[in-house]
Amino acid sequence: MELYRPEPAGVSFRAVERDVQYDVVVYDHTNWQYYGGETTMSYFSQMAGLTVQNFLSAGVGIVVAVALVRGIISRSGKSLGNFWHDIVRTVLYVLMPISIVVALVLVSQGVIANFSSYVTVHGITGLTQQIGMGPVASQEAIKLLGTNGGGFFNVNSAHPFENPTGFSNFVEMLTVLVIPAALVFMYGKMAGNRRQGYAIYSTMMIMFLAR
Repeated sequence: MELYRPEPAGVSFRAVERDVQYDVVVYDHTNWQYYGGETTMSYFSQMAGLTVQNFLSAGVGIVVAVALVRGIISRSGKSLGNFWHDIVRTVLYVLMPISIVVALVLVSQGVIANFSSYVTVHGITGLTQQIGMGPVASQEAIKLLGTNGGGFFNVNSAHPFENPTGFSNFVEMLTVLVIPAALVFMYGKMAGNRRQGYAIYSTMMIMFLAR
């Protein structure tokens, strides 16, 4: 993942043990970000490495949820479905279309999406500072949709290039919640009783608002 690095900031290679640690974190979907994306990862590693894992990690979670629902509603319990069919359909028909729409909305709100070199600015104190650039919108969309750790910037959605407006903040919060909410309604539809989905969703909403 780090063999080719078209890196505008000239950052150094990460240690092998940290590479392995982050790979495990992405694979098991524990979402632990211990690094600063703009100072540690290249554009290539963000796009070709992390994005693939973001899609697969979220897709596997959804597929497992679907298999669980099939097991609950099945009378025979003989089939939980085909994992490969489910993961392909989940990525191609659910995650990718929503990610494209979310990315376009974020770009319209000012989230950056470029391959420019990092910008060096001189502050009022006379000190220089590097401002991170990069293909943020596309990476942000699947990160939020799959509730994956590892934002493009170290401070994630607190960064103005990742979340510049109130509307973008609303869209990003909605993106985090849309898949979990949809899975509840999916359960009701697969069970043949939408009221079960409504009951579970209502319980989740009460617990969410009571926090």
